[in-house]
Amino acid sequence: MTLTLFVVFGALLIAGVPVGIGMGIAAATALWIDGSFPLTIVAHRMVNGVNSFPLVAVPLFILAGSLAGEASIATRLVRFSDALLGHIRGGLGHVNVGASMFFGGISGSAVADTAAIGSLMIPAMEKQGYTREDAGAITICSSVIGILIPPSIPMVLYGIAMGQSIGALFLAGLVPGILVGLMLMAAVYVMAGRKGWPQRAERARLPEIRRAFAEAALPLLLPVFLLGAIVSGITTATEAGVIGVVYALILGGLVYRDFGLRDLGGILVNAAINTAIPCFVLATTSVAAWMIAVEQLPQSLVAFMDQLSLGRFGVLMAINVFLLMVGCVMDLVPALLLFAPILFPVAAAAGVDPIQFGAIMVVNLGIGLVTPPVGNCLYLGAAIARVPLPTLIRASLPFIAVNIAALLIITYVPAVSLTLPRLFYG
Repeated sequence: MTLTLFVVFGALLIAGVPVGIGMGIAAATALWIDGSFPLTIVAHRMVNGVNSFPLVAVPLFILAGSLAGEASIATRLVRFSDALLGHIRGGLGHVNVGASMFFGGISGSAVADTAAIGSLMIPAMEKQGYTREDAGAITICSSVIGILIPPSIPMVLYGIAMGQSIGALFLAGLVPGILVGLMLMAAVYVMAGRKGWPQRAERARLPEIRRAFAEAALPLLLPVFLLGAIVSGITTATEAGVIGVVYALILGGLVYRDFGLRDLGGILVNAAINTAIPCFVLATTSVAAWMIAVEQLPQSLVAFMDQLSLGRFGVLMAINVFLLMVGCVMDLVPALLLFAPILFPVAAAAGVDPIQFGAIMVVNLGIGLVTPPVGNCLYLGAAIARVPLPTLIRASLPFIAVNIAALLIITYVPAVSLTLPRLFYG
């Protein structure tokens, strides 16, 4: 069944069939050819796959991010980042990365990060002397931070698929997200010296920093409050999602008055569409995951890797290379849901903690969002920057290399992703 599943699924992907539909057709085809199970099990497994209370957190965080995207939150965060970082060599490049770090803690989505920050930063960077492709490259490669800084939608999906604590996973993404941001800033600093990228004429004075912080304070409180509520046990991730929606609604609608009641219909529809896609993929992938478990593919893979005697270093390198290739041809959510149950037993046999493995997978597949031929952030960034795709790809290569370097640190230094979860969850 598993061989048929992957062959049919691969053929449908090449034919351009959407991932969720292709996975459902492939699973039904494999069951029909095998004949050992009734086809009704497809519907049964799909329903069970999404019949989860923690899954309610996904549409809630997506809605909170949609509301934040309609508000002037991104603009306020950019101003605050500029006050803090604009005076460093390569000023607006650092501001771009810093804004992604702040906005990622609100949207939980790399694509939303690219759209919001890119629309503001790319034109501003071009006016200061950056080429459009360099501005676009910094934008898309820093958007990977958006799925690491909590709340993170991919971390929620991984936690549901693997039965892990979402709060622990949020903490596991915090330090890696900061690490990726700092490493990208270091790359911007080096490249600024080579390319002559400008910076602010003078460091922002304390009153300016205070004003910028006052404007950004309320948005910045949202991720802090949500993470604190989850980690302290006051709320579950799902309940925190409700709080996030209410907070974003009050902030954007009543405090900043960026949208009114007439705008809510469109925001809700967009959030529903963005929710339906990962949930449908989760449903169809649940069927595939059950088939893979029935045929004990993970156990066979563990035995195969043991025979190769690669050791911990080699096993983790093989997993990372495989996921980097998968990320080039498959979107993050289906790849995460499909391969996490298959690859984790292999990683566990090499001594990898499931929380750390979640961070590894999210960082790795997040890089796929900026690599061809499937990278959603890559295509969106090219459209916002108005540059040809090959040009943006070439400009992105140094920053992609930095992201891969950060991935290797997260892979081989467990403390990066595990120190905070162990501190709060033991």
